[in-house]
Amino acid sequence: MNNFKNSFFIATITFFIAILVTLSSQSRVENVSLLPAVLILLVIIFIGIITDMVGVAVTVADPRAINAMAARKVFGARSSLFLLNHADKVANLMCDIIGDICGTVSGAIGTAIGIRLIIGLGGPQTLINMIILGLISALTVGGKAFFKSYAINNADNIILFVGKILDSFKLVGRIIWTRLRGEG
Repeated sequence: MNNFKNSFFIATITFFIAILVTLSSQSRVENVSLLPAVLILLVIIFIGIITDMVGVAVTVADPRAINAMAARKVFGARSSLFLLNHADKVANLMCDIIGDICGTVSGAIGTAIGIRLIIGLGGPQTLINMIILGLISALTVGGKAFFKSYAINNADNIILFVGKILDSFKLVGRIIWTRLRGEG
């Protein structure tokens, strides 16, 4: 029963994240010219690839190496340990939720770009859509294949880097909070 609850919770969160990402990206794509629309598409594909890499890295990283860095108080190591201690959830979030949403949204944006090309240039709708979706698939799958291999071979460094990013956000948040309270 607990597995069903977790799955339902993840599905619900995914639903709302997908709606938010789609609304924000689709509205941007509809209101910009072709080149910025393609750049938005490439950014979404890149986010999907990078999150997939992090999801793989967190499952294969060596906790002993990160633990040793945390003992030496290396910046980012404690957050990295937190990620490793929750590797199943982190991998699910990064690979399945964010990665899959990016894949779905990139397909929708690709279709919108295809429709824009068909309206602007004319031409066979099926062929243009096939080429665009083929390019999106090739970039996504090729990028994920490359970075999965990279993640397996560099997992500790990747997770430490993510930990440093998380610690940087915490540090900036503390600074802002301190200034807002008038202590700094």
